[in-house]
Amino acid sequence: MVTDGLTPLTFLLFVGLALGSVVVLGGALVALALKQPLWARRLGWLEGAGLACYALLYLLAALTSHDRALGLGEEKHICEVDCHLAYAVTNVRRAGDSLVVTVSVRFDSLTISEHRPRSASLTPNGRVVLLEDGQGRRYPASADNLKRALIPGEAYTTQFVFDVPPTATGLRLLLANGDWETRLMIGHENSWLHGKTTFRLGT
Repeated sequence: MVTDGLTPLTFLLFVGLALGSVVVLGGALVALALKQPLWARRLGWLEGAGLACYALLYLLAALTSHDRALGLGEEKHICEVDCHLAYAVTNVRRAGDSLVVTVSVRFDSLTISEHRPRSASLTPNGRVVLLEDGQGRRYPASADNLKRALIPGEAYTTQFVFDVPPTATGLRLLLANGDWETRLMIGHENSWLHGKTTFRLGT
């Protein structure tokens, strides 16, 4: 399974860092209020050590990653802790000065537990959709038509229209999670310096 890199472990590490920082910094403020500078310094060192360890893991994951380009019909699962939704480019065609890209979306029923009701729907978080050519030029599109809720096993197709010059080559479609916090998560493709999984359009 090709995913965007979000796992339950990296999600818990991010949440743990955020909550731990609140507790430690809050404790340091209390220590200062109680005129306990030694404890305040110790808590500050603890916070610094935690941030340094997280930053090291963050950079190691990013610098050891690589870009990946999927072909027509190959799926990418975009995760919201669980990786339920799979996306694939199924068709690409020219329409005058525009490029029309057809994307299939499905709720992968193999990713749910046996205890989840089959009638329970999932509404995806925000998405980012854009084309990038071989010269680094970007052509964004609205992701509003990816907001549809799905139940396990359900699927649909949708189209995106991009104004792309016919001379543009090396086109790739980036379809990714649009939530800002994913930029701070270890191993996520949205994180700084991390490789991206895109769809090769062959144009």
